[in-house]
Amino acid sequence: MSTSSPTQRNEIQSLASALSLLETLAGLEAASLSELVRESRLTYTQTFRMLATLEARGYVLRDGQRVYQPGPQVALLGQRAGWSHELVEAAAPHLDALCELSGELVLLAVRPGLERMVVDRHPWRYSLRVDWPVGSRLPLHVGGLGVALLAFALPEVQAQVLKGSLERYTPHTLSSPQALRKELQRVRQNRVRVSVDDWALGEFSVAAPIVHDGSAFGAVNIAGFAARLDAGRRNEYSRAVKSAAETIAAIYSRESAFPNT
Repeated sequence: MSTSSPTQRNEIQSLASALSLLETLAGLEAASLSELVRESRLTYTQTFRMLATLEARGYVLRDGQRVYQPGPQVALLGQRAGWSHELVEAAAPHLDALCELSGELVLLAVRPGLERMVVDRHPWRYSLRVDWPVGSRLPLHVGGLGVALLAFALPEVQAQVLKGSLERYTPHTLSSPQALRKELQRVRQNRVRVSVDDWALGEFSVAAPIVHDGSAFGAVNIAGFAARLDAGRRNEYSRAVKSAAETIAAIYSRESAFPNT
């Protein structure tokens, strides 16, 4: 049975690889060709040719030491998609507060298509911690952030996910439409989603949607190792991420135009 999503089946593979390479570079901020070959899992020739193309169009810069970094065209596109940057700015102090409270990784995510994508990350004090780089994606039915976003997505988005292939990553993944529908209803009622072991065994996510007029335009979470999530922290983190999400929504709604969610 194929585990690819409808979105993945419609991809142009060379374009998907080039965008993945650019996302990898953005996560590293600067990297050599050999590092990018290793991190992207593309061949040397593929990586070199894609970087040359991206460099020629201003998406990548290369210095005299042959170190690559994101180019000005990336910044220009980011400015044109300014709503997400405004969201990052509005959320930043509240992500810092969640880091201070938990000592864990804190993420901010949005929904492009049928995936959740990290747009900001605030790591904190634990030397052993889970990590998600900016730009990383997962299907919406997996983890705290994705399900939180899906619970407040448009009905047609929910229908698309529910009728698609719900890939099972662990025995705890919500891989049946019935289980996912039930969880979406619960998240809509409680405005928080706690997931343990459904993306990777031994990891947790406590997430809350950032909602405006009944639709989620973002989500925030605390993520870490499940061994550190006892009942007290579970309740504390749930209250904290829900409060942070509500505050971010209130701040952002005063001065921003909302995307179509």
